Amino acid sequence: MEVIVIGGGKLGQKIIEDLNDEGHQITLIDKNPDVLNRLIDEIDIKGVTGIGTDINVLKDAGVTQAKVVISATPSDEVNVISAMLAKNLGAEYTIIRARNREFTDNESFIKQKFDIDLIINQDREAANDILHVIDFPSASNVEPFYHNRVQLVKVRILADSFPDGMAVSDIRQKIPDLVMVVIERGDETIIPSGDTTLQAKDQVDLFAPKKVLNQFCELAGHKAHQRYRTALIIGGSRVNHYLVPALHARGIRTRIIERDEDRAKVIASRLPMAEVIVGDGTDQIFLREQRIYNFELSLSLTNSDEENIMVSLFAHREGVTKTITKVNRVGLTDLLDASQLDAILSPRISISDAVIRGVRSLRKERGGYLENYARLGNEKTEALEFRLAEDSPICGTPIKDLPLKDHIVIGIIIRDGEVILPTGFDELQPDDHVLIINNHKNILEIKDILKRKVK
Repeated sequence: MEVIVIGGGKLGQKIIEDLNDEGHQITLIDKNPDVLNRLIDEIDIKGVTGIGTDINVLKDAGVTQAKVVISATPSDEVNVISAMLAKNLGAEYTIIRARNREFTDNESFIKQKFDIDLIINQDREAANDILHVIDFPSASNVEPFYHNRVQLVKVRILADSFPDGMAVSDIRQKIPDLVMVVIERGDETIIPSGDTTLQAKDQVDLFAPKKVLNQFCELAGHKAHQRYRTALIIGGSRVNHYLVPALHARGIRTRIIERDEDRAKVIASRLPMAEVIVGDGTDQIFLREQRIYNFELSLSLTNSDEENIMVSLFAHREGVTKTITKVNRVGLTDLLDASQLDAILSPRISISDAVIRGVRSLRKERGGYLENYARLGNEKTEALEFRLAEDSPICGTPIKDLPLKDHIVIGIIIRDGEVILPTGFDELQPDDHVLIINNHKNILEIKDILKRKVK
């Protein structure tokens, strides 16, 4: 698929790398020739020097033949205009990154008037990711599927807890309404079988009704389900404009620490439900003065990955119930004991996932339609939600008789709004939503989960 990306910054580069891995033909537009040449050398892409609002630059990049144009520059205005011009010049599908609330609060109007197909706001996405792990207190990550009605929840196994040292089959005997689909053990990603044994510090991705999930979390060593009442946020980022009102609606009192006095005043005027303090949120003496140990939630949301990690580690040591850490370079966490970081969120990966979901949904393939997509943990594993078509090759055959590839798991089935935990005797039907877990790449359509055609 011919894809044009406008903007070679950190987000644009992440999008380019991921789409290039999927086999798309990428052309990058960037006004900085040094950035352009570096990415052309590092990644097998084409490049055009210039800006996305220049019609001649768009034409030189091949916009008339482009299937998708993605505008990911730091300027919302440039992104909107670039996408509008690209669509008028012949691009079939346009995606923009927009951060200003003036754009996202009027998203439907802007999409309609400027003919933009998808608007992604990384601050809103980050706020939603944070709220998911707050709503599931024992979870280190939550991926929503089926219109947010089904969640894939990641839970850490604590030492000497009930599952530590137990086989998956034995756990399922005690908790039958539980589907464990992925185990992350250090750098290793495991698709579990009944004989797989869980170990302390394993991170397990699972589907379960909420009551069953709470039961498993308690057995895994976590405290009984609780509601948080207080949150300390380090960093006055734009995420707060989406996050703080939602925390307030949940009855969570919020204090924000921001080192820039002028920015703190703006935040205080826009978010009157929050207490805003001017100070250095990375200063441990200052944090103790703020009684960090009295807060149940600590959220590190500065623009520095290193600072976020260090603040969360300190908050954990001070006894904060749950820490949430924004880290765009997730490789940094490989250098330390990540078990002391309760939830690690990467907005850049979330945005790239949303782009991949939009691009993959354009494939006009037989058998099924991609409804949702997310990468899990170390990015080696994918979760995909397909809605099956009448001609799907996996319909009408018992799951145990499907020639599934070794790295594939059918997690759950959703039929007429009801969740089914599948057995080998279940048969998939047209219009089913099916959650597929894939431990390798290149599952672009539903037939790719099969080793061979079904007889």
